[in-house]
Amino acid sequence: WAFGDTEPWDVPRTITNAVIREVGEGRRGPGVRLSVDDIEVQETEARTQAAVALLVDTSFSMAMDGRWVPMKRTALALHTLIKSRFRNDDLQLISFGRYAQTMEIEKLTALDAIWDKGTNLHHALLLANRHFRKHPGAQPVLLIVTDGEPTAHLEAGGDVWFSYPPHPVTIARSVEELENSRRLGAQTTFFRLGDDPGLARFIDSMARRVEGRVVAPELDDLGAAVVGSYLGDRTARRTSNTYGGYPDAFGGRGWWAG
Repeated sequence: WAFGDTEPWDVPRTITNAVIREVGEGRRGPGVRLSVDDIEVQETEARTQAAVALLVDTSFSMAMDGRWVPMKRTALALHTLIKSRFRNDDLQLISFGRYAQTMEIEKLTALDAIWDKGTNLHHALLLANRHFRKHPGAQPVLLIVTDGEPTAHLEAGGDVWFSYPPHPVTIARSVEELENSRRLGAQTTFFRLGDDPGLARFIDSMARRVEGRVVAPELDDLGAAVVGSYLGDRTARRTSNTYGGYPDAFGGRGWWAG
């Protein structure tokens, strides 16, 4: 056992180890003092692990409408939670504008907005599915933060194809790759930013195809919504979560909101 592991302790064996150790050390007195070396965890058939892909829209509209900083805070909140409390999970951060790319948290938080035509969800999903395939024994969790419909996709030769309004081919490629995520077992949640009715209809339709969910948080609640969805997907085998009040892994409203 190490700090951050989530398996339940085997209390009888842990206490027995502590007693045996203290007897060997010649300690006498009331009570038993535990040490980290005494701790044993309950044996289970398999460890609960998740392969998490957080897809964040970095098209220029995100910056233009004041969503750039909340997007960064959201990624940082999820990254911090997984690195500190769920170290067995594997998080992949994927940004998508005209094209998609994987990013370390330091690069994403330092990213400046640029005028970049295109919302290439298709490419982002390709990278997410590659991440899921690298972790065949883990539960895939797909989290998508966006404020626009797909307007770009990746061609077979690697070139980006852009069209606005969204072209049926771009939509079809995006839907196809989302359904590949479902076939890999991914639990999908869309975080829709903005009140555009066309975007709402499109994302609702996408989510229904893969039995996913749609959350439409206020900007100040985006980080809490994404972290809450991750915790809900991760612990769905043990607990039930709703999205009326987003669970806050850090206590209170969430430090990323300030």
